[in-house]
Amino acid sequence: MNWGIRITVVYVCFVVLMVGMVTVSSNNKNELVAKDYYAQELKYQDRINAIDNEKKLAKSIEVNIREKDILISFPREIAQDFSGEIIFFRPSDASKDVMIKMAFDKSGAQLISKNMLVKGAYKLCLSWKSDNKNYYKEQVINI
Repeated sequence: MNWGIRITVVYVCFVVLMVGMVTVSSNNKNELVAKDYYAQELKYQDRINAIDNEKKLAKSIEVNIREKDILISFPREIAQDFSGEIIFFRPSDASKDVMIKMAFDKSGAQLISKNMLVKGAYKLCLSWKSDNKNYYKEQVINI
């Protein structure tokens, strides 16, 4: 085989590789973390303050992952004038995100069934407001 044929084979392989890479990358989903990420970035100082408020608590919300459900426990001493939401954020697929309103029973517990979640990694985001203060806590969980 002479040099001309070898160079032609290298160029053809390069073109096939580039066409393959363009095809694969165009079929790949490119999802943003949030559709309104710019507006969220402007409000990020509020999130930092909420995280600091949560860290200052003597006792915070506890998350226990059990076999069939997730138990979220809320301490009674911070349950005055309370409202909040629980977000299961799936980084790999936004269509699998789940948002639930916080609705604790008298003992300060809320059970969430694992049936509504797909197996895999989630970022559990807990945000609530109590006594006119915002609180925020997040942790990575595996279902």
